Amino acid sequence: MKITPLGKAIMVLLGLTIIYFGVRNFGADIRKWATGGREAVPAQTATNPDDFGALRNAPADPGRNAGSAGVTAGVLAAGGKITRPLVVAINTWAGHAPGIVANGGLDPGAPASLYKKQFGLDVKFVLLEDPAAKLAAFRNGDVDIMWNTVDNWAREASILAEQNQNARSILMQDWSRGGDGIVSVNTITSIEGLKGKKIACTQFTPSHFLLLYLLSQSGLSPEDRATVEKNIIFTQDAPAAAAMFKAKQVDAAVTWEPDLSGAVTARESEAHVLISTTAATNIIADTLVARQDVIDSAPETVRDFVHGWFEGIEMMRKDPASSYAVVGKALKLDNETVSGMLSGLKLTAFADNAQFYGLTGGRAHYETLFDTAFVIWRKKGLVTKAVNAKDWADTRFISALAPAYPGEKVLEAKVAAKAPSSQDRAIINKQIDIHFTPGSDQIMPGSYFVLDALGDTMTSFGATYLRVEGNTDSTGSASANMTLSERRAAAVKKYILSNFPNIEASRFQTIGRGSSQPVASNESEAGRQLNRRTEIKVVLAQ
Repeated sequence: MKITPLGKAIMVLLGLTIIYFGVRNFGADIRKWATGGREAVPAQTATNPDDFGALRNAPADPGRNAGSAGVTAGVLAAGGKITRPLVVAINTWAGHAPGIVANGGLDPGAPASLYKKQFGLDVKFVLLEDPAAKLAAFRNGDVDIMWNTVDNWAREASILAEQNQNARSILMQDWSRGGDGIVSVNTITSIEGLKGKKIACTQFTPSHFLLLYLLSQSGLSPEDRATVEKNIIFTQDAPAAAAMFKAKQVDAAVTWEPDLSGAVTARESEAHVLISTTAATNIIADTLVARQDVIDSAPETVRDFVHGWFEGIEMMRKDPASSYAVVGKALKLDNETVSGMLSGLKLTAFADNAQFYGLTGGRAHYETLFDTAFVIWRKKGLVTKAVNAKDWADTRFISALAPAYPGEKVLEAKVAAKAPSSQDRAIINKQIDIHFTPGSDQIMPGSYFVLDALGDTMTSFGATYLRVEGNTDSTGSASANMTLSERRAAAVKKYILSNFPNIEASRFQTIGRGSSQPVASNESEAGRQLNRRTEIKVVLAQ
């Protein structure tokens, strides 16, 4: 049958109508996934630095090469084991590699399974890529342990709490160290440069959380941050965000590997990675969560699973080639892709876990991330049931393994500031008001909260250094102003070091500019006030 021109026009119109309604309703589907199928409070309030205030109470830099001494060995109830395979839901991500390697693949009973040989434990890994399907299987009891990120776990814990279901984070899998980030055109060189630009991102995901955090740390005004948030173009998933950037439909995209590198390659010389978790080292953490009934009935099984995971990290260290082959076969990835994924994260062994969950003293960074994320998701209308991080983690399985890893250290690369160079790229630029006693370098108490926020920034951006530039007005002699500005920049450094003892002094660069770089006329008091400023730059340690 021949279709008339009118018929063709009607079909085209019908097709466009279907596409329109599909696109229009897509955001609702994302929200349905994000809220676990519930109707969330219709709030979409812009975030601000105070929302991330809990992060400033986190431990500063991970202790460089610090041992895991001081962990009290936990005691578990005897006889708590399951006789069936332990079912663990994962997705196609190399951060699950230690467990896969320790199990000799996805299925239980492999000849090379350390879980079977050392612990008599059968483990079955199942691939559940869709977060909603994963959570549903977990709630239904089809899986015992599920993959998550700490920021997303805060959201899902609230959903479980509404249903009177309980679960606990039992293991930190890894830190994202380059695996997540923002790709942008080269003309955008800092977070502040995102103002007025089109940004693609997947809503209510670790990508979204990372973007909101970076905006909160930037030098953008509250109004500018709100405008950037309103202009985000939300996509179905992270690869779709990268695809929009590749197609030159947006100026920047928040995504993860391998799409992050792929997006740069696609745009060649006109694109770069604006910022990634290579710099923002302590923001995105992957975790494994166990159902409460499994924890209660089989604590020894959970402990042995965690122990085998740590041993899997050691197996990978000793024989990376064979380990990559096992992971690649299980996840249907080639060895190059597996290697690339692993290069964008830091697998976290016992010492890292002990520090992350606060077993070595100080506030647990797990609690900081979880509680901060909950505040953000509640502000976005995704969650209503209040949850506290301490109630949604069980650290007994980590502490029970303390005797097996005496003195194991948290290994982190040292970062040191360097002399200013034209090649330096400040990914965050702030002008902050630090008030000093007139004519001196004594910081006035009203400025302490501003400086505490800088300690927060240095904690989160572990692979950067802080450039503190002191500026004065032109009152007085040039030499005296130069000396005063140098002393004031040094005072900022001294305050942060005294209040964040784990931050190393080598990560600071203090510069006195005197009155040499005014931003306003010194002829008026208003202009002189603008010139008496402290500029902060978070510089990539390249």
